[in-house]
Amino acid sequence: MPYSRVEFDASKKGLEMIAALELAAGTAAGPTATETLATLPARKRLAFRGGSLSYREAGAGPAIVFLHGLLGCSDSWVFQLRDLSDAYRVVAWDAPGYGESTVVEPDVAVFADALDALLEHLQAENVSVVGHSMGGVVAAVAAARPATRIRQLVLSCTHPGYGEPPDSPPTAKLLQRIEDMEKLGPEAYGRQRARGMVAPCASPGAIDLAARVAAQTRPDGLFSATRALQFADARPCYAELRARTLVLFGAQDPVVRPRFSVELRRLTPFARHVDLPGVGHAPYLENPDAYSATIRAVIASWQREAAIMPRIAKPPAAATA
Repeated sequence: MPYSRVEFDASKKGLEMIAALELAAGTAAGPTATETLATLPARKRLAFRGGSLSYREAGAGPAIVFLHGLLGCSDSWVFQLRDLSDAYRVVAWDAPGYGESTVVEPDVAVFADALDALLEHLQAENVSVVGHSMGGVVAAVAAARPATRIRQLVLSCTHPGYGEPPDSPPTAKLLQRIEDMEKLGPEAYGRQRARGMVAPCASPGAIDLAARVAAQTRPDGLFSATRALQFADARPCYAELRARTLVLFGAQDPVVRPRFSVELRRLTPFARHVDLPGVGHAPYLENPDAYSATIRAVIASWQREAAIMPRIAKPPAAATA
């Protein structure tokens, strides 16, 4: 990089400085999407509820587990699997119904059960979880459980869920997306959805990667996950969190409704809130250097805190502002 990255203190100002510097640095022409995705480690599997849960893993050290959104899979985290595995055990799951994972009923609690099963399988302690969009709802539900292994939590471009009654019918938007998948085919559907995820300034390479990942979306997985979010209400969970928490917002996110971002800030006064400049709903692909650097900086700061003092109950908002 054209600047020397000092060891930032992971305050809100420091993290936003990382993002701004990485954005200003830009990215040179590099590998194609096909070449980039070819670097992914092979999928692994574990048994879950009579089926299986797939994931990718790279590196060794403290565990960071990445949870993708509705139009993602473990491939979403190709850059983080590469960039953070020098110091961390980086794990990226395929949510139920995605990748090679078995579909489950549309219940966010069952998705959280799947995450618990993965963390138990990994036998990792002091786990950091990065939950993006849908993955952020799952992560919040799992992290609020009393016996959770999650000690550090990053909520990325996410929301509390829609909280509709369980007898609500599927939304017209969901039915239209399932129809589009069938009519357009995977590649055209992926391109259509990718354009609606990213910021206007997103590079062609980022859009191509987002499209190729979205093209892997399975209709059964999309239906189950979208319905789970339709019913989910993570609002009571935030008050139960005992993990150190960072909340990331894409400054040009076209997906998460502004009122939900405002609400999430209000529901997490104990967390660090960071706005990532120049990115939309796929910051891990649009500006992967900044995204990975932000994750690295904040987890390193949490590790330093943990080395100085034992883990305690959630600190007051003033202590983490």
